[in-house]
Amino acid sequence: MSGSGRTPRVVLVGEETARIVEAVGVVAGITGTTPTIVGGLAVLCRVRHTHRATTDLDTLDRRNTRSHPLLEILLAAPGAERRDAAGVLLPTPRGPVKVDVIEVSERPDSHEIEDPTDRLYEMSHAWAYRTASQVEIVVVGPDLAPVVSAVAHVAEPGPLVAMKLQAVLLRPTAKEGTDLLDIVTILLDPPARDVALAQLAECDPVIAADAALHSRRWFTDQIDRTITRIRAAGGGDIGRDELTLVADLIQAATRRR
Repeated sequence: MSGSGRTPRVVLVGEETARIVEAVGVVAGITGTTPTIVGGLAVLCRVRHTHRATTDLDTLDRRNTRSHPLLEILLAAPGAERRDAAGVLLPTPRGPVKVDVIEVSERPDSHEIEDPTDRLYEMSHAWAYRTASQVEIVVVGPDLAPVVSAVAHVAEPGPLVAMKLQAVLLRPTAKEGTDLLDIVTILLDPPARDVALAQLAECDPVIAADAALHSRRWFTDQIDRTITRIRAAGGGDIGRDELTLVADLIQAATRRR
């Protein structure tokens, strides 16, 4: 990541990535505000190399911060089509892009939720929304000339890891591996890893405990299943040693004395 002034810049490549970044600008134009993004595009912005393609744009919407929910505003845009309960297909100059809108609770500290999975969902998304930082995302073509750019509030590495540790439980089997691979990619990328671990070390103790619980599930108790899912998602070079390291890193960062 590079840039000058107050807004860091990240440079990406690929036609599919250009289409997704174009959708960021479309969402900003419809709402008149800077979108807050999570998911695959956010991971691409936080690591040093492209590790997998992403086809959808995932955005956060804090409840009661605008006159109408973000999903309603996007659905009212010309050419928009509903795709599912939280998704809308938006036209862009490079083709339609599915935008998923994730509502963030008004209560950022949901300690009263008893189920650790539901609690981690609420608290990690609220953490991501509160701490997302502004980034200029530029996609360049084969000649390295910019082809599209947009500004977004991008989720930080620590919240991304926490969100994805929980998200695996909500995924269809075919997509479990993408979230697991994202976690591993962040924690094996030295700059992203250092930031993620520092943020997990300072986060709410409830988030830390729930993240540690889910980490043990994926990277210790079900490590063989996780390897299979990650390799199916494109992480063919990921093995037990890498997953054991990821487990140790998360456990150390989330341990509270």
